[in-house]
Amino acid sequence: MKKENEYIEDILFGYFTGDLSEAQEKELLQWLEADESNKEILSKMADWWAMAHVPLFVSDMKPDFEKHFGNLKKTSSLTVYRQKINLLGKIVASVLLLIAVGSLSYFIGKYDVNNNNKIAYFETVVPMGSCSKVILPDQSVVWLNAGSSLKYSGAFNKANREIFLNGEAYFEVKRDSLKPFVVKSEVLDIQVLGTCFNVKAYQNEPVTDVALVSGKVNIHLNRKFSTSGEVVLSPNRMLSFNKKTNRAKVMEIKGEDAYTWKDGILKFTEQPFDRIARDLERKYDVSIHINSESLKKEVFSGSFSSDYSLSEILNEVDMDKKYTWKRNGHEIMIYDK
Repeated sequence: MKKENEYIEDILFGYFTGDLSEAQEKELLQWLEADESNKEILSKMADWWAMAHVPLFVSDMKPDFEKHFGNLKKTSSLTVYRQKINLLGKIVASVLLLIAVGSLSYFIGKYDVNNNNKIAYFETVVPMGSCSKVILPDQSVVWLNAGSSLKYSGAFNKANREIFLNGEAYFEVKRDSLKPFVVKSEVLDIQVLGTCFNVKAYQNEPVTDVALVSGKVNIHLNRKFSTSGEVVLSPNRMLSFNKKTNRAKVMEIKGEDAYTWKDGILKFTEQPFDRIARDLERKYDVSIHINSESLKKEVFSGSFSSDYSLSEILNEVDMDKKYTWKRNGHEIMIYDK
């Protein structure tokens, strides 16, 4: 049992540092489902981890972890006594059923003290300059782009499969005819049974896009923005809704082009530069100020692989040498020449 406990401790440490293989992720899920007390262990660890390692200092994390939880090795079973602590509002790692690949995302679990400390909701937040893969409780897979957040209730996959998205995500949804999968955003709701699709729905951007790769999706436009009702998408089609004009249009696309971002590829077709700039800001964690009305409206098509630097992209965008730009830390200013 001692060796088994040491191994579990290593897996738990790897979970918090974002360094787990797919095989270890499955082992962690199996361990969590084997005993309710194991979930309590992870909950306690997550609470301590969030408080103790902001910011994270890699050289100190493992010794600190062993100092606080090394007693797991000494026990014949991995159980801990219950602590009477108020968990409401504390920031913790997601406690069960959620495994994320990518150490740059973080998780928030809100507990409801009025409902026997049950988890009210989970939220995954991905900072600028990174992306993350998340496996949901129903084994659906979601890739979250930079500056995005995904939120769902503790009842997910029990009463329903409903999630809330702010930002961009690519979904591979497990089919379940009894529980439709619903993605809710500020502008629209998307209902599917099992399919692959991409949603770009940042609240601070005027356009929301839903691109379908395979299967079928039903899109319900919120009445606050549109009276168009329901739109059904077929593969290789994209619905684009403009919040400023309250108009939606459906266009033909190449489905796989919609989610190249998850592989670090920036691809755009006939996009104005002010919208491209928002993608560059998220990808490279910068703030771009466009002091050129002509550049804001100029339309571009192109593709840049993951090894392109921001400087190289800006230089290629300005092939005609009409603009000049300077950088100061995370701030980039672009002017007419």
